[in-house]
Amino acid sequence: MSMLGPAASVLIAESLTVRFGRRIALSDVTLAIPEGRVVSVIGPPGAGKTTLLRSFNRMNELLPRASTTGAARFRGIDLHDARVDPVDLRRRIGMVLAETSLFPGSVFDNVAFGLRAQGVEEDLHGRAEEALTRVGLWTVGAEILDAHALDLPAGDQRRLCMARTLALEPVVLLLDEPTGHLDPVSAAAIESLIHALREDCTVVVATCDPALAGRISDLTAHLDGGGLMEYGPTRELFTNPRNSRTEAYLTGRAR
Repeated sequence: MSMLGPAASVLIAESLTVRFGRRIALSDVTLAIPEGRVVSVIGPPGAGKTTLLRSFNRMNELLPRASTTGAARFRGIDLHDARVDPVDLRRRIGMVLAETSLFPGSVFDNVAFGLRAQGVEEDLHGRAEEALTRVGLWTVGAEILDAHALDLPAGDQRRLCMARTLALEPVVLLLDEPTGHLDPVSAAAIESLIHALREDCTVVVATCDPALAGRISDLTAHLDGGGLMEYGPTRELFTNPRNSRTEAYLTGRAR
């Protein structure tokens, strides 16, 4: 668990266990994510990385036969408290999925979708411009708004998904495999964006790529088989791992 206490943490998992039917996807995970940092969650496919991210904005409950025990907290509030509105929660803790999930239509339609779903109708073009500027897609100017979203290159589609989420001004941004299947130039653009976003929000990245975690994150958690193997400052975890399974994963012996 992080050495930072609850007062410094924006997200906390406490003995968090998630099951899908009889399958345990996440097992007794406890960790604290400090505000204003980039935190990476690494591990092989099926380790529980995506499940952990989805626990923090209650997306797991949208899946069949999902059940959760333990606690997940946002700024000290139990996310499963009956008074918590899941829709509002997913605005404050936004998530960009590994698979690009754009809608047919223009770039503007995609960015405005989340805003309209939240009842926002004022200054949609201004907020779209701001979000697209943040992700580096406003370089061609206002004409980007009318471009067909599905005609964009893969890297730009990924950044558009991020813009759609950032338009809602989340406190936390959850990114699942943000550079997966991208060419090196597009991946580098996403990495630069993640570095810039730490000025405005907490970023939590799930990735199978330890090298990515090493470049972008302040803290890294290693999951394996649904359990937390190790969590701490990235440089320390990479240079002096305390857990033998973490060492094996980082050196490639476990992959």
